[in-house]
Amino acid sequence: MTSTQSPLRIGNVSASRTDRATATAEFLAAASLDVLAVDMLSDEAVLELAEQSSAGGPGHERALLVQLGECLDLIGDAGVRIVTNAGALDPGGLAASLRSMAAEAGVELSVASVDSGVVTDRAAALGLGEVDVATVRHGAFGIARTLAAGANVVVTGRVSREALVTGAAAAHHGWTASALDALAGSVAVGHVLSGGPGATGVVDSSTDVTRTTDPVTGGYPIAEIAADGSAVVTRHPSAFGSVTVGTVTDQLLDGVAGARYAAPDVVLRLDSVRLAQEGTDRVRMSGARGEPAPPVVAVVGMARGPGRPRRIARALAQEEAGHAVVLPGGERVTVPVPVETADVGPGELPTPWTPGAVPGGVPVTSVLGSVASVHRGVVGRGVNIAVWTWDDSAFAWLAGELTVDRFRELLPDLEGMETHLYLLPNLRAVNLVARPPRGSEVVAGLGSDLASARLGIPGELLEVGP
Repeated sequence: MTSTQSPLRIGNVSASRTDRATATAEFLAAASLDVLAVDMLSDEAVLELAEQSSAGGPGHERALLVQLGECLDLIGDAGVRIVTNAGALDPGGLAASLRSMAAEAGVELSVASVDSGVVTDRAAALGLGEVDVATVRHGAFGIARTLAAGANVVVTGRVSREALVTGAAAAHHGWTASALDALAGSVAVGHVLSGGPGATGVVDSSTDVTRTTDPVTGGYPIAEIAADGSAVVTRHPSAFGSVTVGTVTDQLLDGVAGARYAAPDVVLRLDSVRLAQEGTDRVRMSGARGEPAPPVVAVVGMARGPGRPRRIARALAQEEAGHAVVLPGGERVTVPVPVETADVGPGELPTPWTPGAVPGGVPVTSVLGSVASVHRGVVGRGVNIAVWTWDDSAFAWLAGELTVDRFRELLPDLEGMETHLYLLPNLRAVNLVARPPRGSEVVAGLGSDLASARLGIPGELLEVGP
């Protein structure tokens, strides 16, 4: 891989088939990017494509052809590179269509693809039961391998959440699998960017919701990733919203559990990440530590339900994941399994946390949202409800106040659910993970009104704000 000391400037846009044809071109025209990640896959989109594919239709998002067809002159060796999961269930088919479209336009476009990871025919054997579609969530090094081979566009299926960003960063900086801290930093950045406009505070942080937001003005983020994995998160110059420690914290806490966050290529020590406001719309992420990759990757099955799609996840050994890529010249290459793996450690802090001074003063009855922010995310078949604040002393109070029993008192719908509570002092966050009994579903909107819960808050603390 080519090594460089210049930061990678990478943007994220969550496009969809309903966006206007020029949306990506408009985004690129003013963004000055090295790489653009184009995220086009929600659960609903994957299920719809699976249905189309079974009926003989394409298993990929043809909307990408529309989007990139409007900006072929901006893509290539002298322009931006594209990494996208629009290949869905047939990345190779979409890659071939992109080559044909570029050739017809007289543009030389080097396109590579990453195997889709479709394992629907093995779903039952993998413990997923009866599902409509099942895929392996591959990691970043297949993407990195194709970019290092000169690809201008890399088409993947539904890879892990952060893989588009981490793969691009690994190729740009020449990271190998042993660069654990740098990889972990880019995983944290990818986790934030994958939330789209949530990173700028424009919308709530569900990635499936953000796809309805305008790709240009809707607040999409950009990151500048350094060679050590640290980064500055900023935004598209034409975008709405603001990038603050608060908006980045919200996204970083989306869909996480304890102190360790497992990606296919590295385990991010979430408790090590530090955030700092560096300037207007610029938040620095630093300090990330990485641990060896887990011995397994996620295989995820989805089935249509009466409401949102039903999602089932199981573990699959890395060596059974079948991770391979097709390089721009047509050569098929197997992506090596990580040489060093280790079981993911427990969610609790590796070292005990000692609280600082708790604010005093006569308790004042007020809403939790006056001193803290609440973020809800999806963790497997459950949810995470993260409550975080802006001040160390406020966190000391929060950590003592929000015990599991207190959460259950404030959220009666937790009755019967398995709960675990994790502290993340660097992010000043208390994170509750709740899972319903098997066969049951999480109550819709669980935790959404927690910010309005009334508690006795120390008077001194009410003087602390965002």
